[in-house]
Amino acid sequence: MGLDKSLGQPDKERLLAALNHEKGDRVPNWEILVDDRATRHILGLPQVGERITLWSLPPKEAVRLVNATGQDAIICSLTVSGIEDGSILNDADYDQLKLPDPTLARKKMQSWIEAVSGTSVGLFARVSGPLTCTYMTTGPVPIESFMYLLYDNLPLIERMMDDFVDYHIGVLESIADLPFDFFYIGDDVSSTTGPLISPDHLQTLWAPRTARLVKAAKAIGKPIIFHCCGMQAPILPYLLEWGIDAVHPLQPVANDIYAVKAKYGKRLTLVGNIDAAKELSFGSEEEVRQSVREHIDQLADGAYVVCSSHSIIDSVKPENYLAMCDETQKYGVYR
Repeated sequence: MGLDKSLGQPDKERLLAALNHEKGDRVPNWEILVDDRATRHILGLPQVGERITLWSLPPKEAVRLVNATGQDAIICSLTVSGIEDGSILNDADYDQLKLPDPTLARKKMQSWIEAVSGTSVGLFARVSGPLTCTYMTTGPVPIESFMYLLYDNLPLIERMMDDFVDYHIGVLESIADLPFDFFYIGDDVSSTTGPLISPDHLQTLWAPRTARLVKAAKAIGKPIIFHCCGMQAPILPYLLEWGIDAVHPLQPVANDIYAVKAKYGKRLTLVGNIDAAKELSFGSEEEVRQSVREHIDQLADGAYVVCSSHSIIDSVKPENYLAMCDETQKYGVYR
């Protein structure tokens, strides 16, 4: 199957409106990532071969993909790279690590700006919060080793988190004057049952460092979507305090999006919640369309963005993903 010409055209203005709690022409649709299966299906590529995703495509091909689905913006990922997961066991390992030059992000960002130039596709700059960067880097077993180091070598954890924040602030400073539209800050602080660290560590270890990163992004003056998989209730008060504009992806297994809407909907735009673990992966196209309609009916007052509850992972049926986009663009027109 090639490009679906029936789907609507991207328009960053409708996404900007939603982040400002205003109604554009229709409810926006957007995804952070489209994985190999759907990418190949939509672009009409062979179904086997080296993994291809929205992030790994050349920028102009990535724009072609989002034009095909009508999603309103695309991400340029500027999060720290080149560090092997589970590679930092102790201070000596970390002493040998040299973080990349954050100013190199500018060249990458410019290539994505060139790709969206002349289109209505919006552009996100993606950076990462300090917790995920740290717990994935510590080893030999990411996350588990981090938990031990919290008690065995807290100064190392603090040093790593500080350095990752400093790195990403350096990225922000290097792109501050470039013409992009949004920030996407991701930090997976929670599992589906609660935060990965204690409330005390959340307050003393994670929050001050993440606040520095958010403050640096806000000083540039562009809207911010904050991503956290799992349960968001423990971190929502922090995000509101920092002036975050929107939250993503509000997985149904861990979040009641309608309760979040009732409590925080006047201050936060909600992005996501169309279940990648259920209807998108295992349901019918009609079940996906019904879920989209229910979300729009109950949430779309100008501050909701239709989006999956994670991303378009390879379990998601491409036909269901396209049905989600199509239903949003047809049913989500504001009247």
